Amino acid sequence: MQLRRLTVRNLRTLADVCVDVDADLLVITGANGSGKTSFLEAIHLLGTGRSFRTRGVQDVVRRDADSLLVSGRFELESGQEKVIGIEKPRSGGARFRVDGRDVRTASELARELPLVVVTPDSQRLLTDGAESRRRLLDWLMFHVEPDYQAEHARYRRALRQRNAMLRTGNVSRAERRVWCEEMACSALALDAMRRDRLSKALPLLEAALSRLSALPVSLEYRPGWSTELPLETLLLQSWDSDVARGYTVHGPHRADLVIKVHGRAAQHVVSRGEGKILVFAVLVGFAELLVQQLARRPLMLVDELASELDEKNRSRFAGVLRDLGLQTFVTAVSESLVSVGGWERVGRYVAEQGNVRSVL
Repeated sequence: MQLRRLTVRNLRTLADVCVDVDADLLVITGANGSGKTSFLEAIHLLGTGRSFRTRGVQDVVRRDADSLLVSGRFELESGQEKVIGIEKPRSGGARFRVDGRDVRTASELARELPLVVVTPDSQRLLTDGAESRRRLLDWLMFHVEPDYQAEHARYRRALRQRNAMLRTGNVSRAERRVWCEEMACSALALDAMRRDRLSKALPLLEAALSRLSALPVSLEYRPGWSTELPLETLLLQSWDSDVARGYTVHGPHRADLVIKVHGRAAQHVVSRGEGKILVFAVLVGFAELLVQQLARRPLMLVDELASELDEKNRSRFAGVLRDLGLQTFVTAVSESLVSVGGWERVGRYVAEQGNVRSVL
């Protein structure tokens, strides 16, 4: 899948931008605050319905506008075209359209336009704890496992019900058992899907890590509970302690994909620059798995590639991106910070004064 035209109105500093695209690598340069990251943000909105920089729509809509509009025309591997659009009013809510028809949820957008995103904040995959890594794992599963979304929703319903019962306190043993059984059944289904896909993903992740880093890296999946006992038994045994906490401790909502160096959690061992390389490698490995599993190839968005990377590592990472074969969008203060060698078609764009224009 490749972007061929992007139209953006009233997104941050981008008042009215229309860019035609005919390249595999797009390098968008400009000073800080020029709008180059907003260009990637517009593509991200088309694929997720939200920004990767903020949750509040008020921060995204241009200050003197009531709403923003983004539209993208894409070419599929089959040669057919697909048009995706999103309108977000400042007052809240959103309208999503695909090929002229309304779609109800952002998850439908995600299926239409899979994205892999690397930003300076991606290093939080190491530092922010299990939740960010679990979100990445759920994102992968959403794209490669058709039944995952429905099973995940089933599990979340059971988890919410159990947590609500924990807070009420006065619950019969029969009621406890019903929801513990429901949670455990759904949890085991989720865990089986995760283990199956990760058995395929881990070799790709470790290969990507070996290309980008000389550190002895390993990856460990933790399901979110001790498997020495059946999960249903754990849920029943932990009822009183969970009541005291006010939430459920055991289950796949506590899962983690731990990145280790020398057998220890990477965030406690590596420097900030090394950590960034490790996170890049994990995201590239996940992208490779999507390429293997999907009929549509995802787009790769890389914001501020040069941030905290020396020239050698920038060149190495750019080469891995090139070999991945995905249409890639990279922002940088200067094109000299982006290695373009080996790319067949390179598009060069400059962001300035609320506009993005192509340069020869």
